[in-house]
Amino acid sequence: MTRKKHRRQREKGISAYAADLDAADINRERHRGRELRQTQWWKRQTAKGVCHWCGRQTGAGEMTMDHIVPVARGGRSVKGNVVPSCKDCNTAKEQLLPMEWEAYLKDARDTTLDEDASD
Repeated sequence: MTRKKHRRQREKGISAYAADLDAADINRERHRGRELRQTQWWKRQTAKGVCHWCGRQTGAGEMTMDHIVPVARGGRSVKGNVVPSCKDCNTAKEQLLPMEWEAYLKDARDTTLDEDASD
């Protein structure tokens, strides 16, 4: 990988390790995720229909599998790295790490509070 490409990856917040993942690694983890979704363990995780991130109640069938450490950033499809998430949170979180996601949520809450205070 070129020095320029590494710099662009760092600017985007992508680690060198994650940037070097190849398509086969990502496809393998996606396959493991599909297998994990079929397990009783995952069905129990989603049965309550509560999003891990926002706590919002949705139907159990509407829950998505979110990787705490995204596959694109080196995460794996294992029990300790996946949580039930509503579609909105999973889509917004994308490839963020938990610390980055918490900062995003804090900024969103602060912005909402500032807007409410100015009304």
